[in-house]
Amino acid sequence: MLKRTLIIILVLTIIGGIYYWFFYNQTPQIDTTTTSTSTPRGFSPFQRKPEPTPEITATTTIEEPEPIVENKPLELPKLRQLSATPISGMSASSTASSSVVRFIDRGTGHVYEASSITDEIKKISNTTLPRIYESYWNKNLNAFVLRFIKDETDTITNFYAEIRSNASTTETKGSYLSSTIREIAVSPTKDKVFTWNIESDRGIGYISSFDEKSKIKIVDSPLTQVTIDWPEINTATVATKASASSMGYMYSVNTKTGVMKAVLGGIRGLSAKMSKDLSRVIYSSSNLITYLLNTKNNSSEEIVFRTLADKCVWSNLRKNELYCAVPTEISRDFVYPDDWYKGKVFFVDKIWHIDTSTGEVHLLANLLNLSGALIDATNLTLDPKEDFLYFINKRDLTLWSLDLTQ
Repeated sequence: MLKRTLIIILVLTIIGGIYYWFFYNQTPQIDTTTTSTSTPRGFSPFQRKPEPTPEITATTTIEEPEPIVENKPLELPKLRQLSATPISGMSASSTASSSVVRFIDRGTGHVYEASSITDEIKKISNTTLPRIYESYWNKNLNAFVLRFIKDETDTITNFYAEIRSNASTTETKGSYLSSTIREIAVSPTKDKVFTWNIESDRGIGYISSFDEKSKIKIVDSPLTQVTIDWPEINTATVATKASASSMGYMYSVNTKTGVMKAVLGGIRGLSAKMSKDLSRVIYSSSNLITYLLNTKNNSSEEIVFRTLADKCVWSNLRKNELYCAVPTEISRDFVYPDDWYKGKVFFVDKIWHIDTSTGEVHLLANLLNLSGALIDATNLTLDPKEDFLYFINKRDLTLWSLDLTQ
């Protein structure tokens, strides 16, 4: 019995020694794997060890991509209001990259400039010339003829002005012109003017420079109440002022010889404009029905819309095309065109384009939809490239531009 007990004690001692050696005398293993102290990437289910992230040494750099900067031109609306106050006339020119228009504030006489590539309206001259109601510009937009009312009188004064700049300021300076001038038309080359003067109760037509230093008399006529235009370098037009109470007539005038020829006649309320190549005339009557006259065969045809010819402008680049402001509605409660000229009635217009060689008509702009404003467009003017159409809103005499490229 004693022997068995000793054997059991010896076995337990051996087992205990093995246990002690295995758990307490074993040399720990060192994990030589390089680990990152950064946050593990992604989700590690059940605490599974994530893949190690390589260390970034001191010589490692991260290059951020260069931002892409696009030099985009300023996007301006198709229809823009260029003046907040009434103007007294404008003229447009074109550069390689833009269309430029200059205009004169009606109340102050200050000159402003707007461009098709910026929304800035720049003041060119702050010389004060109050109560100006008409201006006629040369090609370079640096000289013009003004018509204004003298202080405390009803006398119309004609004035030639130039925009002059020096190191510190830009001024408008000039000289007075003949007081007998009643109507002015600028030549197609914009270096001369055709004027209609009233002298001894007769209508006298002159061709002159803007400053009247060179002046040639070409017409002597009994007509005094007329409107004039200069569509082609050798041809001007003279028309009786439109009224529903009288028959209207239109004549062509040779600017070299002064010879006048009848173009249209015997039309009540006649308003008319001749194309740049003299091949056609757009004209309207007292009921605002609008026609096209073919001057070669003297035939006329009615246009699909109704408007005044005074609300149209002929293209200079495409001689058979024109642009017109066309009323969306014409009330029967007024006398046309008299009440429109007097400001007793206004229209809400759309801009239409017509190709007179094919008869095709295209709607270019619904001015009310584009602006939210009631616009009665008049004094339509194209820039030399014909990318923009400029006009005055007859309701408040503000200046607007329509981008024809959009």
